[in-house]
Amino acid sequence: MADLWFYAEGGQQRGPVPISELLPLLARIADPRRVLVWREGLESWKPVEEVREIAERLLGAQPLDSAPPPVAADREPAVLAEDAAAFRDVQPETTGISGWLALLAFGQVMGILRLVFNVGQYVQSITDDVWTYFPTVIWTEMLINAAMIGLAIWTTVLLFRHSHRFPAFFIVQMMCAVLMPLVDLLCVASFFSAALNRPFGDFFIFELQQVGQTLVGAISAAVWITYVLRSRRVANTFTK
Repeated sequence: MADLWFYAEGGQQRGPVPISELLPLLARIADPRRVLVWREGLESWKPVEEVREIAERLLGAQPLDSAPPPVAADREPAVLAEDAAAFRDVQPETTGISGWLALLAFGQVMGILRLVFNVGQYVQSITDDVWTYFPTVIWTEMLINAAMIGLAIWTTVLLFRHSHRFPAFFIVQMMCAVLMPLVDLLCVASFFSAALNRPFGDFFIFELQQVGQTLVGAISAAVWITYVLRSRRVANTFTK
């Protein structure tokens, strides 16, 4: 976050933006020298003229102690350095993968590993007879699990890229994770019912443990989806 800047304009805090975007934003202000800026690493908000890395690039050869140009009537007034007290205790909005978002990122990575491990265990548990008589069932389950792994991997890539598409993909992933056991059971029950010519209900059996796991998954999904939709950190981080 050290390369992301906040600045004060019109009495309001704005940002975060990289310095490449900050400079043109400051340039349109009548007197940019006195605009307050802050980034991680600075003890407090400072006027532009006191921040060398911005002042040298924005003001160029203009002496820092020269008289400011007249304020244009059609431009918003800058926030003067004398008003720094108003921003002294203002905390810039959170951004970056930390806090609860770091926990979400950890869960994403561990979720992928768990899916791969579960698929490996499933493949090892399949007997030769099942492979021989019910290959369609097996391949269907394999495709469902492969799709979930692919979705989880892509969502994780979007997360670490800070892509604006991450929240939408994450919500889809969480909903699929909740619905996948039901879809999987429907497919398996349908295939076995048709193959063995037995009632569908003989195979569509939701055990108590599965019900509990589904409820826990649904509650977890609801919590994290709400967080992603309402968190300011998420809104500030996924902007690319």
